[in-house]
Amino acid sequence: MTTFRQQLALALIAATATIVAAGVPVIMGLGNKSSLESKPSVTTTSTTCDKVTVAKVCVDNLTVQFNSNEPQQLKNRDRIPLKAGDTLRLSNLTYCIPSKAPVNRVEVKVYLFPNGVESYKNGLFTPSNFPINAACHNIGNFQQTWKLKPGQHRVSIPIIKYVGSNRIVESSFYFNLDVGR
Repeated sequence: MTTFRQQLALALIAATATIVAAGVPVIMGLGNKSSLESKPSVTTTSTTCDKVTVAKVCVDNLTVQFNSNEPQQLKNRDRIPLKAGDTLRLSNLTYCIPSKAPVNRVEVKVYLFPNGVESYKNGLFTPSNFPINAACHNIGNFQQTWKLKPGQHRVSIPIIKYVGSNRIVESSFYFNLDVGR
């Protein structure tokens, strides 16, 4: 049974994390760091990652924007119908690190695989200094967009963690694009 003071302390910690999460944008480009980058924000709740193994780092949610439409949240393995010439922009990505996950570094990369070919040339790369504390962290403001060509494409987001010098692909969030002419 928890005391009132313990409950109050937990509520203050959660409120502080929420306030921090609300005001810290990150600007990311194609692998080059700029002086405009700031730290990813932190959130304390998780929805999708709660279903993942307790010691795995995972993508909790993803918000994208097609053309100039309103941003929309995607789920893992979603399939989206689009037209050739449409543009895709990643707005926000939240990844979570459970308390039991051993990790000393995290990388998040986003790749577009055109027509089912896994080519790692067309990627969006983010800074490598992601927070590694046990919580959910929000990154956003991807500057790069993809102009889509006809075909079936996959966007894959592997989460890579380092435990010591071992590099481990922890999970892969993906969605499919059916781009017509």
